[in-house]
Amino acid sequence: MPRPRAVLPRLLAVAALAVGPLLLAGPAAAQEPLRLDDQITDDAGVLSADDRARVQTALDQLRADEGLQLFVVFEDTFDGTSGPDWATETAQLSGFGDGDVLLAVAVESRDYGTSIPVAVISSSDDQLSLETDQVEPHLADEDWAGAAIAMADGLSPSNTGWYVLGGAVAVAALGGGGYAVVRRRRRAAEEAEAIRKAGPYPDQSTEQLTNRASEGLLAVDEAVRTSQLDLDFARLQYGEAGVAGFAGTVGNARTQLAEAFSIRQQLDDEVPEDEPTQRRMLARVLELLQAADDQLDAQATEFAALRDLEANAPQVLAGLGPRLTAMTGRLPAEEERLAQLGRRWAASALAPVADVPARVREQLAAAEQATTAAQTELQAGRTGPAVPSLRTAEDAAAAAQASLDSLAARAQELNTAAAAVPAARAEVEAGLVAAGRVDPTDAAGMAEPVTQARDSLGVADQLMAGPTPDPIAALARLDAADDALDAALATAQTAAVERRAAVARAERALVSARSSVSSAGAAVAGGRDWAGTTPRTRLSEAERLLAAAEAAFATDPAGSSQSAARASSLAEEAVSLVDRARRERESRSSYSGGGGFFGGSGGGWSGGSSYRGSSGRSSGRSSSSSGRRSGGGRSSGARRSGGGRF
Repeated sequence: MPRPRAVLPRLLAVAALAVGPLLLAGPAAAQEPLRLDDQITDDAGVLSADDRARVQTALDQLRADEGLQLFVVFEDTFDGTSGPDWATETAQLSGFGDGDVLLAVAVESRDYGTSIPVAVISSSDDQLSLETDQVEPHLADEDWAGAAIAMADGLSPSNTGWYVLGGAVAVAALGGGGYAVVRRRRRAAEEAEAIRKAGPYPDQSTEQLTNRASEGLLAVDEAVRTSQLDLDFARLQYGEAGVAGFAGTVGNARTQLAEAFSIRQQLDDEVPEDEPTQRRMLARVLELLQAADDQLDAQATEFAALRDLEANAPQVLAGLGPRLTAMTGRLPAEEERLAQLGRRWAASALAPVADVPARVREQLAAAEQATTAAQTELQAGRTGPAVPSLRTAEDAAAAAQASLDSLAARAQELNTAAAAVPAARAEVEAGLVAAGRVDPTDAAGMAEPVTQARDSLGVADQLMAGPTPDPIAALARLDAADDALDAALATAQTAAVERRAAVARAERALVSARSSVSSAGAAVAGGRDWAGTTPRTRLSEAERLLAAAEAAFATDPAGSSQSAARASSLAEEAVSLVDRARRERESRSSYSGGGGFFGGSGGGWSGGSSYRGSSGRSSGRSSSSSGRRSGGGRSSGARRSGGGRF
């Protein structure tokens, strides 16, 4: 007895829609249905040697695992035949049996078809799902090898979990509910992999993160304990005031370490966490440990500086005096510099440095007071207690130096800004000119930036007018206006490019739709004896949509493209239906005409048995051409055709 064969929970589905004329440099080679001797046929030349090898490996694996042969064909076009019909005829010519599956792709016309035994497929819904989720995305990206491999993978039980047993579909249960367990585990694994890739440590396994967190907890715990000992010793040496900042640092690090240990305890308790949760918790542990370690490293540097200050206290104290004296002597010159700046620039331009003289006097006074305190401690032989005062004096002296230097820096900033204002103004004016040239269709977001830019020009002129201008404020306004204009112009440019692309797509779609609707009209007119209600309905709707697309082209090219594409699809479906009805009529050897048709010998429609249905013709859609993605029913040859456009 043959073993159960894996069935796709979802395979490829349905109704092919051949594309219209393609605007190419030359005509693509068309291929009629053919007999296949090899599993890979690449007449379109789209597979590289590596692609072919990868596809062959997938086909061999499928055959070894499931006993199924997947044939893949890549052609330029299907010679005007729809994808499902081409696949069906090729399967018939090739003598395919219940173990043979076909995927045929027309790479230039972007059409494809499948032929699958009903013994291998579970339902048309499964066929549709696999087409949408797995195969069609590869075709849309022109990943031809990926599409073939995706279809082969879809036939593997690792991707399905469904089996055909005696013609009936059953769940592959691994001991009652096993299938659901496998699926849940697979989803959990997929989620864990996604979280790992998206997390802060994508290149490390959960086990590696666990080990890293354990090592980090040990290292940081030791560092906190060592830092506490250093802090206690420093407190004895320099007093509580001298180490207040260090105490806060150690406290913060201890709090972060405690939170990290708490998370580790949750990971170790009797309540298990799934792997994604473990990774999130471990990542938080590592984040806390890194923060604590960084603070302790900074504290270690500060401690080292404090000890250096203690070791060199007499020298530091000796150097402070001349520095303070020099800054005190420099202060009158800087006050005069500030006065000169005030006569040249606006008060608003000097606001950040207006209080520099007063600020420097306060800083120098603080430094003098701390120096005196340190000197008293050193004279008494108490080096440790002198360190906090020396540190205070050093900090105050450094602040006074920075304040004095800020006046010269502000003067340079004002001169640089004043020189840059004319160029900035010219850039804004050029932006306004460019904005005026933007097509109104693309200028939806231009109004506010244009108004802002015009206002900024006026404000900048006012700021630069008079004997005491403020070039820094003027430059800031002009730069902000220029940035807003640049952003709006970039958006408008993108909109223009997108609009032109949409117009081009609409033009191509309309060319295709006109051709398709014309062909459908000719097919229906030429096949009036067998063209039933369905193809005529499709043609009528295609004509309506084409008219709508023509009307919308000027104002809504995107909507025009959609209507034209739908018109092409319906028209091509109508042609396929008419052609199928013709073939069915020709193959029905026992068919006899009879009266009662429009224009026939029966004298018109009477509403009774003389209507078209009485002749035995099928006016409805068949399984392979009943719409974009309808799977249809089982065919008489125990195969189901599918496919579509990508």
